[in-house]
Amino acid sequence: MPVLTLPRDHDLALEQVLAFYRGVRSQIARARTAPSKLHGGAVPDNLYGETDSNGKRALQAHPGQLQLPANLPDDFTLVIKHNAAFTALLPTLVAQLDTFAIVRNPLAVIASWQSVDIPVQQGRVPAGERLDAHLAARLDASNDVLERQVWVLDWFFRQYRAHLPDAHVLRYEDIVASHGALLHTRVSVNGMVDATLRTQNPLARRDPAAMQTVHRALRAFPGAWRHWYAPAEIDAVLAAQPGADR
Repeated sequence: MPVLTLPRDHDLALEQVLAFYRGVRSQIARARTAPSKLHGGAVPDNLYGETDSNGKRALQAHPGQLQLPANLPDDFTLVIKHNAAFTALLPTLVAQLDTFAIVRNPLAVIASWQSVDIPVQQGRVPAGERLDAHLAARLDASNDVLERQVWVLDWFFRQYRAHLPDAHVLRYEDIVASHGALLHTRVSVNGMVDATLRTQNPLARRDPAAMQTVHRALRAFPGAWRHWYAPAEIDAVLAAQPGADR
């Protein structure tokens, strides 16, 4: 979905989002294909590859048309993910679509952001800022990358706290621990558990001193993530970093 071209007016943006859903469902019914990010013709577990020796992850998935099975049932569930745009549109989006958020330990999230070459690595979220002028103004007011990243993270969590019921906010760690069963239950779809699911450590190959700086920033900020993650859980992620001082 071309979220960077959505109208800034939320009602008009929602109309385009709903039209996109209808268009994709029509395409699936007609051609058994759907737009997605693909790697080798399939949707990968992660859009980015493994962390290299410099602590970076390269993009490995690109826009394409996913080929779907010919016997796909008519009552399939269509799920579309656009983190920043949909988070900004939550107040209107939740009235029209079943909407869920998957959250993760804040220290792990920022460590992940710092490993990929996308705007949030610099503490910016263009699709969210386009639809939330207050967010854009706040980020414009800071020249500090980490400060902006903390503000962006708090914005995501505050939106979920304000506009989603707790049952629609799932912790990444709990999904992995249940081998995917929690996700299937919460979104009411059938699916097989995956015993191979493992929690990835985004702090691997990250500079321990830099991660300690992020940790201090998170502990000092009264972020909305505290509804889902106690300070001790953030401490535990830092303690588990390879090479960290114990």
